[in-house]
Amino acid sequence: MKILMINGSHRAGNTDIVVNRVKGLLERNCQVRVLVLRNIEMKLPDGCEDCANCEICPNINDSFARDIEPTIRDFDIYIIASPTYSDSVTPLTKIFWDRIVSWCKKDRMYLKNKKLAVIAHGMEDIKHLASVVNWVKGVCRWEEAVYAGSLIFNSESKVGKLELEESQVENFVKVLLS
Repeated sequence: MKILMINGSHRAGNTDIVVNRVKGLLERNCQVRVLVLRNIEMKLPDGCEDCANCEICPNINDSFARDIEPTIRDFDIYIIASPTYSDSVTPLTKIFWDRIVSWCKKDRMYLKNKKLAVIAHGMEDIKHLASVVNWVKGVCRWEEAVYAGSLIFNSESKVGKLELEESQVENFVKVLLS
């Protein structure tokens, strides 16, 4: 089984810690690739007619278009990992999804029938983290993907301050692989 983890954090910290914990468990049975969006040259969609029609933008020639987007189509499970940012995913995560939007092009719907899960954390209470989960569920509807679950927990801005038990990580992985 092939899994793509998309780390949408703008800085190295708690998201990286959790991604590495989940990755360690998944690698026992699966092939795992982690994309760290902050390390990828990824420009905003420019809103041209091709972008508006869910085509790959011919005006953007960044490393995402050349090196990343063509390589992320053949995974069984996709996991978005993002701290909360104004009750949503980070801007990096949103740009990533805006760049791969495909719901209006049936021949480009490579997420169709694939599992999509989310790891979300932040200083807010759990009800605020639910808005990130709801955003991912919306992506599932657009892309006709299967919502595969969430790992949500509180964290502080200080690196390493996580309210996350190992059993939560293990249960998340178990649900993903079931």
